[in-house]
Amino acid sequence: MKSVPGTPIFALFLLFSFTVHAQKISPNLVGTNVWYSQLDQKIWDLTKECGVKNVRIGGAAYDHHMPSNETLLDWVKKIQAMGAEPVLQVSKYESADVAAGLVKLFNVDKHEGIKPIKYWNIGNEPWLQADRPAQSAMGALVETYFKPISAAMKSIDSTILIYGPNECDFMEYYNDLFGGKNDIAGKVPGHSYYYCDGLTWHRYPQGNGDPATVGSNDMLVRIAKAKAKVDQVNKLNNRTGKYALQWGIGEYNSKGGAEVHTWGNGQMFGEVLGGCMEYGATFATSWSMFEHGGDRKGSDFSYIDGTNLTPRASYWHMQFVAKYFTGTYLKGIAQDTNFMVYGAQDGDRLSVMIMNRGFGEPKEYSLYTKEHKKKGSGLSRVILGKRKGVYKDVIQSRATQVLIFKGNLLTKINYTSEDFDNERPPVYSERKL
Repeated sequence: MKSVPGTPIFALFLLFSFTVHAQKISPNLVGTNVWYSQLDQKIWDLTKECGVKNVRIGGAAYDHHMPSNETLLDWVKKIQAMGAEPVLQVSKYESADVAAGLVKLFNVDKHEGIKPIKYWNIGNEPWLQADRPAQSAMGALVETYFKPISAAMKSIDSTILIYGPNECDFMEYYNDLFGGKNDIAGKVPGHSYYYCDGLTWHRYPQGNGDPATVGSNDMLVRIAKAKAKVDQVNKLNNRTGKYALQWGIGEYNSKGGAEVHTWGNGQMFGEVLGGCMEYGATFATSWSMFEHGGDRKGSDFSYIDGTNLTPRASYWHMQFVAKYFTGTYLKGIAQDTNFMVYGAQDGDRLSVMIMNRGFGEPKEYSLYTKEHKKKGSGLSRVILGKRKGVYKDVIQSRATQVLIFKGNLLTKINYTSEDFDNERPPVYSERKL
């Protein structure tokens, strides 16, 4: 592309390191939630087009009023038909026998077009539902219902993976639940399997700044803490291989409908998913497919807008990651905090996401796909990899680019805040290198 006269040049170094410690990207990473309502078929079709790999059926309403078995079977069938894994929540208020009955319904009984469910949750945001008691009491409260329900579920199918407690934040009392006095990460007595297979939490950043920066920073702090906690517990309980404790995000989004329908929220999603790749999350399921009529108010946490059912910026950033970021995660380093960059190598395909979160004039950049030895005074972004060469381009302010290198072909996706404001989809282009 032609350079833009008078604009600063930014050096973007991509250095790709394939070591035994390289972080593999979960094939089930990108997901969303189905809200407690019947959805228009177009919502399901758009969700399939998004490419999500997980759809969680859960939330506070499910704890109190589970949908009928017929509805659950219908949703699970739709989810699996689109190539995604359902994540099914059981109620913490119902008996362990009821939870075991759901496992039997889906994983033992036979239903045409439905496969056994691998991922399960127990309960939703227990601290909020208990009216915010002292956190010192929460570990015992969760342990009391979690262990018997989990044991009953695994007595039906010991291969299922149970995640929890799906709290409203990554909270202090997780220290009691995971490796502490109310440990739910230990083995079910007399068995080789564990009560809890994955630590999960929710987060809706409450700051008033741009979600692309303030919201992203809020989320990344918690992502790092989640990874540190599961590493600690795995070492403490000697959990390795397929038995290692995992982690995931059960719900995330901005704090309300007005903030959800913003360009910055889309870039926050892009950064959250990058952090989840870096720190090895199993899944991150956004809240949600569609609710509140997509009216941009109150509890509209949809990734599809109510105006003509138009995908929002959050939807498109999820699709970028779901479709093109597989294989091994590649970390990016940017000296300019307005920029975010990361990559993924899958065989001979290299995918790179560059997000310019700043305002002002377009910026020229050079993307090095091998180690750049010249030290120079320019700003740099660094990743380590297979491909050799340099790619030069321009990125607008408040824009996201995805570059997909495969063989001698480059596919470029360009998506800007102006596209979002005008309800336009991302622009795809291809050229030979």
